[in-house]
Amino acid sequence: MSGKYAPAVDRRAFLRRSGLVAAGAAAGVAGTAGGEQFFEHDDTKLSGHAVGDFRPAGLSATTIVYRWPTTEPVVALTIDDGPSGKYTSRVLDILDEKNVEATFFQMGKHVRAFPALAQRAARRHEIGNHTWSHPSMALGRPPSVTRQLGRTAQMITHVTGRAPTLFRPPYGYFSGATAMVAAGMHYSIVLWDVKFNVTDSSASNIERIAGQVVPGSIILGHDGGTLNNEVVVQALPGLIDAVRQRGLRFVTVTQLLAAPTTPKAPSHL
Repeated sequence: MSGKYAPAVDRRAFLRRSGLVAAGAAAGVAGTAGGEQFFEHDDTKLSGHAVGDFRPAGLSATTIVYRWPTTEPVVALTIDDGPSGKYTSRVLDILDEKNVEATFFQMGKHVRAFPALAQRAARRHEIGNHTWSHPSMALGRPPSVTRQLGRTAQMITHVTGRAPTLFRPPYGYFSGATAMVAAGMHYSIVLWDVKFNVTDSSASNIERIAGQVVPGSIILGHDGGTLNNEVVVQALPGLIDAVRQRGLRFVTVTQLLAAPTTPKAPSHL
């Protein structure tokens, strides 16, 4: 993304670029995506549509945020896929040393495997739901989405004593049904506008991210999963310093969403 706010996205073009809708499906013809048969007007039992009997009663809307529209000098650091025995304690040590609050989007099965690390993170930081096992939610159906989010919420609440209120879909992919279920569970859906690149050097990450962040930015890093996240650990201290030198301060995502929003320019018809 570039500029102060992301440009409007054509939904059909976005889905086609993302591989979620095959070219034939745009005309209502069967296509394939992710190895599953997909029809544009399929039944909810066979698709990820936000329609049908699965829709919670009284459901109205939810928040989906890439970057919060504020001029307040605040940014949110978010860390995904943990906890892990390799990275999480090191990330937490850095955040303690730098006096930074962050938001950790944790996987349910990893919270079960490393409860002490989840508890340590929760003592100072915010914990969000990142599904149980990290599947793509691009074609998520209501029953499977409900299981992934519900089981993870139960585990996080059991281990940390705090129920998550934020959800980040793995890879940033989610179906209409995923958004519907998340809304029914009272989650805000949190994406990002700036992220670490683990194939770049620490110095390159610091320079690029510090140059891209603006008030309201959400930074994505990882402390678990299959990626080599050494660069995140190595770059984090310098990045925190560089972002602060720009006059920005770190807050949790919930604190970011509470920041006053920038008034929209009046429309001219």
